[in-house]
Amino acid sequence: MHCTITTTTTRGEPIEAARIVGDEMTGWLRDLEGFEGFLLLVQDKKALGLAFWASREIAERYATTRAEFRERMLAIAGADIQGVEEYELAFASLGAGLIAAGAG
Repeated sequence: MHCTITTTTTRGEPIEAARIVGDEMTGWLRDLEGFEGFLLLVQDKKALGLAFWASREIAERYATTRAEFRERMLAIAGADIQGVEEYELAFASLGAGLIAAGAG
Protein backbone atom coordinates (compact mmCIF):
# COMPACT_ATOMS: atom_id res chain seq x y z
CA MET A 1 0.00 0.00 0.00
CA HIS A 2 1.20 3.49 -0.85
CA CYS A 3 0.53 6.79 0.95
CA THR A 4 0.87 10.36 -0.28
CA ILE A 5 1.20 12.87 2.58
CA THR A 6 0.45 16.52 1.89
CA THR A 7 1.54 19.05 4.53
CA THR A 8 -0.21 22.42 4.53
CA THR A 9 -0.40 25.58 6.57
CA THR A 10 -3.89 26.87 7.28
CA ARG A 11 -5.51 30.03 8.56
CA GLY A 12 -6.52 28.32 11.78
CA GLU A 13 -10.03 27.65 10.52
CA PRO A 14 -12.32 25.60 12.80
CA ILE A 15 -12.17 21.83 12.49
CA GLU A 16 -15.56 21.83 10.76
CA ALA A 17 -13.92 23.51 7.75
CA ALA A 18 -11.30 20.77 7.65
CA ARG A 19 -14.04 18.15 7.71
CA ILE A 20 -15.64 19.79 4.66
CA VAL A 21 -12.29 19.71 2.83
CA GLY A 22 -11.79 16.06 3.80
CA ASP A 23 -15.27 15.15 2.62
CA GLU A 24 -14.72 16.92 -0.73
CA MET A 25 -11.31 15.30 -1.21
CA THR A 26 -12.69 11.86 -0.45
CA GLY A 27 -15.68 12.39 -2.72
CA TRP A 28 -13.40 13.13 -5.62
CA LEU A 29 -10.65 10.60 -4.89
CA ARG A 30 -13.00 7.63 -4.39
CA ASP A 31 -13.69 7.61 -8.14
CA LEU A 32 -10.03 6.97 -8.97
CA GLU A 33 -8.83 3.40 -9.45
CA GLY A 34 -6.82 2.10 -6.52
CA PHE A 35 -7.88 4.75 -4.00
CA GLU A 36 -8.00 3.11 -0.57
CA GLY A 37 -8.76 5.94 1.88
CA PHE A 38 -7.99 9.41 3.18
CA LEU A 39 -7.08 10.82 6.61
CA LEU A 40 -6.91 14.50 7.52
CA LEU A 41 -5.06 15.54 10.68
CA VAL A 42 -5.22 19.15 11.87
CA GLN A 43 -3.73 21.36 14.52
CA ASP A 44 -3.89 25.13 14.98
CA LYS A 45 -2.31 26.26 11.70
CA LYS A 46 -1.15 23.03 10.10
CA ALA A 47 -2.79 20.04 8.43
CA LEU A 48 -1.63 16.69 7.10
CA GLY A 49 -3.63 14.92 4.41
CA LEU A 50 -2.86 11.22 3.96
CA ALA A 51 -4.17 9.58 0.79
CA PHE A 52 -3.81 5.80 0.56
CA TRP A 53 -3.41 3.95 -2.74
CA ALA A 54 -3.28 0.28 -3.70
CA SER A 55 0.22 0.79 -5.15
CA ARG A 56 2.84 3.41 -5.96
CA GLU A 57 2.23 2.80 -9.66
CA ILE A 58 -1.45 3.70 -9.36
CA ALA A 59 -0.66 6.82 -7.31
CA GLU A 60 1.90 7.88 -9.93
CA ARG A 61 -0.56 7.28 -12.77
CA TYR A 62 -2.87 9.91 -11.27
CA ALA A 63 -0.12 12.24 -9.97
CA THR A 64 -0.84 15.17 -12.30
CA THR A 65 -4.61 14.96 -11.90
CA ARG A 66 -4.31 14.68 -8.10
CA ALA A 67 -1.90 17.62 -7.90
CA GLU A 68 -4.23 19.87 -9.91
CA PHE A 69 -7.24 18.97 -7.77
CA ARG A 70 -5.25 19.25 -4.52
CA GLU A 71 -3.99 22.73 -5.42
CA ARG A 72 -7.45 23.94 -6.44
CA MET A 73 -9.12 22.52 -3.33
CA LEU A 74 -6.55 23.87 -0.91
CA ALA A 75 -6.59 27.31 -2.53
CA ILE A 76 -10.36 27.46 -1.94
CA ALA A 77 -9.81 26.35 1.67
CA GLY A 78 -7.13 29.01 2.22
CA ALA A 79 -4.35 26.50 2.79
CA ASP A 80 -0.82 26.66 1.39
CA ILE A 81 0.96 23.46 0.42
CA GLN A 82 4.26 23.09 2.25
CA GLY A 83 5.17 19.70 0.83
CA VAL A 84 4.05 16.44 -0.70
CA GLU A 85 5.86 13.23 0.19
CA GLU A 86 5.44 9.62 -0.86
CA TYR A 87 5.64 6.68 1.57
CA GLU A 88 5.04 2.95 1.56
CA LEU A 89 2.76 1.71 4.32
CA ALA A 90 4.80 -0.69 6.46
CA PHE A 91 2.27 -1.35 9.24
CA ALA A 92 -1.25 -0.37 10.30
CA SER A 93 -3.45 -1.32 13.22
CA LEU A 94 -6.69 0.68 13.34
CA GLY A 95 -9.40 0.02 15.88
CA ALA A 96 -13.12 0.38 15.28
CA GLY A 97 -13.17 3.61 17.35
CA LEU A 98 -10.63 5.27 15.05
CA ILE A 99 -12.50 4.18 11.95
CA ALA A 100 -15.82 5.43 13.42
CA ALA A 101 -14.22 8.80 14.30
CA GLY A 102 -13.40 9.29 10.63
CA ALA A 103 -16.99 8.67 9.63
CA GLY A 104 -18.37 11.51 11.71
